[in-house]
Amino acid sequence: MPLQSGTRFTHVALKNWRNFSAASVDLQKRVFLIGPNALGKSNFLDVFRYLHDIVAVGGGFQEAVRKRQGVSSLRCYAARRYPDISIAVSMGTDADPQFWRYELEFNQDNNQRAYLKGERVFRQQEQILSRPNTKIHRTRNV
Repeated sequence: MPLQSGTRFTHVALKNWRNFSAASVDLQKRVFLIGPNALGKSNFLDVFRYLHDIVAVGGGFQEAVRKRQGVSSLRCYAARRYPDISIAVSMGTDADPQFWRYELEFNQDNNQRAYLKGERVFRQQEQILSRPNTKIHRTRNV
């Protein structure tokens, strides 16, 4: 399904992403990030580069994490009790700002390998993708 004309990111919510223990921002058509050095402007923008790296040819989840030197370098230093990293973005138009929603949650195992805890895609509030798929498919022995 092609994107509607004027489709843009309308919202981003982050948990434990770089220096953001939690952030939730509605995005207008034009956004300016201003402020002193070392407050997280580049880290905020990196979430969009990260999402691009996931869908780019030759990319994917593991490659996007690898390009950033692993989950430990992505995780907020303040994340101790709940170490999962989550990203949620909405895309839409002025008329329907949440036409699409994408949610990603991940962490690393004891060997510092990134693993996906959850990935969901919604179109107009209907979930159309959920990974990992928790349904167990049983086959009958013949």
